[in-house]
Amino acid sequence: MSRIDFKYIADAALSRADSLLRQWLPGGKVEGREYSVVNPLRGDGKAGSFKINLDTGLWSDFATGDKGGDLVSLYAYLHGLKQDVAAREVADICGIDVPKDKPEPKKPDLKVVKTPWKPILPAPADAGPGPAAHYARGKPQKIWTYLDANKAINGFVYRFETSDGGKETLPVCYCEHEETKQREWRWLSFPEPRPLYGLDRLAANPNLPVLLVEGEKCADAAVELLPELVIVSWPGGSKAIDKADWSPLYGRDIFAWADCDAQREKLSKDEKALGVDPLKKPFLPENKQPGMRAMLEIGAKLIEADAKTRFRLIDIPAPGKKPNGWDIADAVADGMKAEELKDFMRKTRKPAAEPSKSKSTRQEPSGKDREEFTNNLLWKKGELVACLANVYDILLNDPNWTGVLAYNAFAYQVVKLKPPPYADGTVGEWDEQDDMQTAMWMTRKYCFAPSAALTASAAEAIAKSNSFNPVQDYLTALKWDGTSRIDEWLCDYLGIAKTDYSTRVARWFLLGMVARAMKPGVKFDYCLVLEGEQGRLKSTALRVLGGEWFGDTDLDLNNKDSMSAIRGKWLYEFAELGSLAKSEATRQKSFLSRQIDEFRPVYGRREIRSPRQLCFGGTTNDWEWNKDPTGGRRFWPIKCEIEVDHAGLAEVRDQLFAEAYSLFIAGERYWPTGDEQRAIFDPEQFKRTVADAYIDMLHNWVDEQYKEFTLADAALDCLKLDASKLTRDVQTRIGSALRQLGCTKIEKRTHIIRHWYKPPPRNEAPSTAGNAQGTGGPDGIPF
Repeated sequence: MSRIDFKYIADAALSRADSLLRQWLPGGKVEGREYSVVNPLRGDGKAGSFKINLDTGLWSDFATGDKGGDLVSLYAYLHGLKQDVAAREVADICGIDVPKDKPEPKKPDLKVVKTPWKPILPAPADAGPGPAAHYARGKPQKIWTYLDANKAINGFVYRFETSDGGKETLPVCYCEHEETKQREWRWLSFPEPRPLYGLDRLAANPNLPVLLVEGEKCADAAVELLPELVIVSWPGGSKAIDKADWSPLYGRDIFAWADCDAQREKLSKDEKALGVDPLKKPFLPENKQPGMRAMLEIGAKLIEADAKTRFRLIDIPAPGKKPNGWDIADAVADGMKAEELKDFMRKTRKPAAEPSKSKSTRQEPSGKDREEFTNNLLWKKGELVACLANVYDILLNDPNWTGVLAYNAFAYQVVKLKPPPYADGTVGEWDEQDDMQTAMWMTRKYCFAPSAALTASAAEAIAKSNSFNPVQDYLTALKWDGTSRIDEWLCDYLGIAKTDYSTRVARWFLLGMVARAMKPGVKFDYCLVLEGEQGRLKSTALRVLGGEWFGDTDLDLNNKDSMSAIRGKWLYEFAELGSLAKSEATRQKSFLSRQIDEFRPVYGRREIRSPRQLCFGGTTNDWEWNKDPTGGRRFWPIKCEIEVDHAGLAEVRDQLFAEAYSLFIAGERYWPTGDEQRAIFDPEQFKRTVADAYIDMLHNWVDEQYKEFTLADAALDCLKLDASKLTRDVQTRIGSALRQLGCTKIEKRTHIIRHWYKPPPRNEAPSTAGNAQGTGGPDGIPF
């Protein structure tokens, strides 16, 4: 066979790249020094993923991973030719003479045959059962039924054993013929985007965390063992993630269990010739193993689509530590029970357990690594363009930045888990200094000058793809020892008498803290108030509960921007009831019942809406501090009779929250019902109400009334007030006092509407419980 000078032909083609590309791939456009066009070999909806460099000939389809080094390989790719055949045809186009070999038979034109059968999802109720066997494979070993959110059948996946002992899965859909309109089950793939396996489970359990696994077998393997989770998968495995519909997982709390693959680097041509043992080659890095790579890409898709999605990778063994492909089904087969599976899953990939505070150590990227990603950067006239895409790609791919950036979803902060590569870089929260230092580092390293604003935007985007929530990670990592402590911790460590009230407050406040952390924005508007003399260590008790996520700076409830002080806090103390006591009852109610806080963070470029993740506590030396004349149901007062045992409380803190988390997962209630509010909570709350002299003055007068009366009757006849001094505030005080004395406000309609008061029924003591407002629904549920 005659030798072909591939480089000479490729260089000739490159010299006329503009005209050749417009002939081979019409409809594209030039962006910088790249030709961007749709890929005709796949269903490419718009240009952007398929690009050819006009200066080097390098080309790549970033959606599929197909790529090549010159225009000859591009021509071969487009026409399905071998490289030597493609080289001869390109040479002919360019007018280059190449010695002829024996003519090869011309390849027939390959046309994609489109089936006239169109899938119907879901299948109608009268579709009947799927096929009993395959015409070639015979009877299946296993059949998985894909259901939609309403439990209607989307289709099936059959698994067969092949003649060589392997496994093969084939999908089945209910279809209609385009022309005849005949309907039947056909061996066809689901239409794209393909439905997930387990949609019925997702819809039935909208608030449970999700366990994402690869393969239907894995999705079913632990359903009975892990009822606290919704286990789902997708059709087609790791190579088909781009074809699945991931939208049902947007915004969900997801644990991802990747297959533990153990693939090795492939042998080179020379190694094959030398007979090198494939088992002597090193394992591929974990992020290039098929299962882990798929999960990483899925996580990126979900977070990009909905930033509220929480995606955590379960810490699977390193490649080679388990048999290739080891998964949750194998774990169950190995004998793992429910608790062992839960223990295994609690070890999720955190961005960093304890970030090092050492100074940064500069590490230069290798020439090969740098060349690989810099080739894909945007250049203009031989220089890098100072654009967001280039800054993003450098921070994402430069080895110096590996593992540096992450996003603390609890505190709404971009953080540095490792010291950045510039001089004196340290871990901690990312701020404006980091923006500027990073911009200068890029100027020195890559010889272009991005602005600090560009580096800030790129850093935030990359960090959000590596999101974590430290409080949720803390709670899910706890393991309860089975000893119940949650009802009596107030008694054991704060010296509170054990009553129906104290045990409920003890249990529900910790459960409320867990609920707020695990489901940000959930309704829990109660405030634990610790009363007692100064020096009883009341604030210390709250600080122990909140741990590193405790806060106690003063808040201005009238200033929205001051709300950024509660960012990143799990328990916030109003010391001596501080700003809360200074505010009016209506403002107190509004603030405590808020489920979303809106504020602009320090250094923030825009206002954010933050679903509330924290609970509130208060401390006071006063006895009468409750300004709400209706009782103040949001406050749960506890009188500390002794000095708090803060050391003992700190010792059991983890177990208290471990028990609370277990109760929360089990669906335990953490608020009083209407009856509990009136019978157990109201008496404690009204004891703290600021006294109003009108109640004492009106008490005997109300007791003497047998008929309905007006507010004016009470003001003029009993209180002897001058009509000119009957202001709105005075009327409100009188109305509140009458309500606390058990009177009922009624409406009488004549030519005008007038409000009257009915005295409490005879032989019934006037009530001072008021009416428990704000208890929500008919059972007092606060949402």
